[in-house]
Amino acid sequence: MKHIHSYYSPNDLYNKIIDGLNRLGKDLSKVTLDDLQPVDEFHIRGDTATKELIKLSGFTPDMHILDVGCGIGGSTRRLSHETGCRVTGIDLSDEYIDTAQRLTKLLNMQEKVDFHAASALELPFDDDFFDGIWSLQMNMNVEDKLAWLKETRRVLKPGGTAVLYEVCGNKNTPLYFPVPWAQDSSMSFLIPPESFREVMIAAGFEIGVWNDKTDLAQKAFAKVQEPVGKPELPVLGVYLLVGDDISTKAYNLRRNLEEERVSLIETVAAKPGGKQALPG
Repeated sequence: MKHIHSYYSPNDLYNKIIDGLNRLGKDLSKVTLDDLQPVDEFHIRGDTATKELIKLSGFTPDMHILDVGCGIGGSTRRLSHETGCRVTGIDLSDEYIDTAQRLTKLLNMQEKVDFHAASALELPFDDDFFDGIWSLQMNMNVEDKLAWLKETRRVLKPGGTAVLYEVCGNKNTPLYFPVPWAQDSSMSFLIPPESFREVMIAAGFEIGVWNDKTDLAQKAFAKVQEPVGKPELPVLGVYLLVGDDISTKAYNLRRNLEEERVSLIETVAAKPGGKQALPG
């Protein structure tokens, strides 16, 4: 787990983001979620996917949601902003959590959104604590998926729903590395969608929605070209989170999608019991 922690621990991240905002001419007293979107929505299809998942979730203002693997909190804040719900985010990276907290304060959202550095395999919360679970592209770095999903289910109230948006394996192996979530195979633990579904059921979830989003992911990356020479990086971008080789990682993700080495699924599942109904 240490090498995964170090992969997601860039130095001085918050100040680099602030520098980027300043260079773009943004007024720091009026920064919006959209201003931060190029750097803080670190998943396939960015805020477009986030908004689709929010609609799918059925989360309401009276709920308290846990974001497992929140990164620097982009979709955490977007979820709270769009639904009015309270959201707590956890991530293994102290640097991400520190940045998430400071960006949330910058946006004056700290009353509704908070963050903790913690492992998804040992969540620092009581049983049946949260009304919902939100987890975007988290499983790729988790080897023991059953333990992670059981722990996630443990803190969810009976009848509560979990929204997951996950990169999975596909028909062909091996992957081309590096990819956005891993420099090499020692950090990446993909299983095919049907296996992932079986692990969710084994962890005690009832699956209500299961959508294959691989075609949309392919379209999103279809124009990504193989980088030549030193990349021209934007002022603000996810390379701040995972390194200047992001162009190579994006190109490899395109190849992995096109050659059926990875897939993308979204799912809404429930913890049995309680009165909440699954959407769909």
